[in-house]
Amino acid sequence: MNLTRIWRYQLIIMILFLSPCTHAFTTDVSCIFETTEQRVSVDQHDEHDHKARTNKWYFWRTDKEVEVANAERSFGEKWIKSNQQNVFYQALYHKKNFLLNFQPVDLALLGKKQNWENRSRLFPQVILKQLTKQGSGKFNQYQVVNYKGIVSGTEYQVAWLPEVQLPLRVEKTSFNKKIITELKEIYPLDKSPYKRSNTEKYEDMDYADIGDNESHPIVSQLQNNSGVGYFHHH
Repeated sequence: MNLTRIWRYQLIIMILFLSPCTHAFTTDVSCIFETTEQRVSVDQHDEHDHKARTNKWYFWRTDKEVEVANAERSFGEKWIKSNQQNVFYQALYHKKNFLLNFQPVDLALLGKKQNWENRSRLFPQVILKQLTKQGSGKFNQYQVVNYKGIVSGTEYQVAWLPEVQLPLRVEKTSFNKKIITELKEIYPLDKSPYKRSNTEKYEDMDYADIGDNESHPIVSQLQNNSGVGYFHHH
């Protein structure tokens, strides 16, 4: 092997090591989703009109943060991943310029310890891996991979976008309820027309301090929060 061939070989090795991993995906995105929930009757003689409820919600993601907001932008939720891989949570009351901080230990005590992968990708990968591929297609510039299957008695139909690791559509049917979540708009985060609310000047409180602030006008309302969009169902 001459010097030229050795140099070329070394260059190829360097490129392989410096190139992004094949499983890397675009993290920084801004999206609008719609989630529709409808009761499914198992009784053929049930003639009641089960009206569907549809909620629009916003989604922003970076490699360290995931944030959602309801259609009115009055309430939001944020998950923050530390360098030590711990996940912190904030409940954002935009109309009141108030946020509530939850430490990882708070979430653990409440039985709400967060799975970062599920939050950032909006669909549990442990379930996706149990579904069967049903073909592929395109959505704008993105490849779509379709999946279908039944896991723990729940039927799933999922259209998945590998490039951004997000669902284009999820249809989840259980015994008496169907939930459909659909991606309506997606943008690179820095080009999105939908900007996150600036919370730097919000009044903030730690969850651990709620007991010492029971007279606070917002604390009494905290139990009314049921989450935004798709997150409420996972």
